[in-house]
Amino acid sequence: MTKRILLHVGSPKCGSTYLQQVMAHNGESLRAAGVSYPKPAGTHPGNAAALAELDAATVLGWFTPGIHTVVLSHEDLFSMPKKGDALHAIAAKAGIEVQVIMFLRPFSEFMFGDYSQFMKQHFETYLKTREPYNGMTFRDFTIRRASTMKPALYARNWGARFPARKIILASHREIRPVIEGLIGPQALASWEVPSALTNPSLRMEDCDRIAEAMRNPKISDGEIRDMLRAAFHKTAERDAGKSPERIAFAEEQFAPQNEVLLSEFGFDNRRRG
Repeated sequence: MTKRILLHVGSPKCGSTYLQQVMAHNGESLRAAGVSYPKPAGTHPGNAAALAELDAATVLGWFTPGIHTVVLSHEDLFSMPKKGDALHAIAAKAGIEVQVIMFLRPFSEFMFGDYSQFMKQHFETYLKTREPYNGMTFRDFTIRRASTMKPALYARNWGARFPARKIILASHREIRPVIEGLIGPQALASWEVPSALTNPSLRMEDCDRIAEAMRNPKISDGEIRDMLRAAFHKTAERDAGKSPERIAFAEEQFAPQNEVLLSEFGFDNRRRG
């Protein structure tokens, strides 16, 4: 059977952590189906952070007896197609087929997740400077992201590096059918993952509330840290911060990207309803 690598390159905030946790928790059933998800080097569940540094011995070593498919995943690869160059050279020489997979979600939803991720990742810096989001409003934040993030270009460049197999672009809601279509439904015994392990986004209203508190010198650091801790327990609740106005604005900013995704890849990423 042809050796094959399934390379999932993101996007961030589109179910990547969930997919990685599913893979990590199904090692036995994956191996029984001839599939391997190499163990990540650190605490992040993605196992392809060092894709650019791969060597032939490592890649060939993944294909132990009985293994014909290897799954690699890391959302940070999304905008970095050049990191696939080493794998391209190794796979071409060894006759390994590489299938690139990219999951996307409507950009308004992406922006809400991104806004949350920035709050979580930069919380201590924001708290120290008392300048959340470096002084940007959500509108400013969205405009900046829309001007710098080019998903269609990333997909084009990833596809160009591995042209033998057309890149798969799909909705984040189609993770399960896409993956099962590639490795078979029997390869994953369970798709259940505790919510806490999937990097759930904070609600927009909580991010707004925390940001407002940071700008108020009368509110202590301790109180703001308590607000963040409380926010992690509300991620599944209704979010008034996802307003129709914000949704419409984000979709408008990313409309040119959606047009290219549709015309070039036949993928409609526009929000419905």
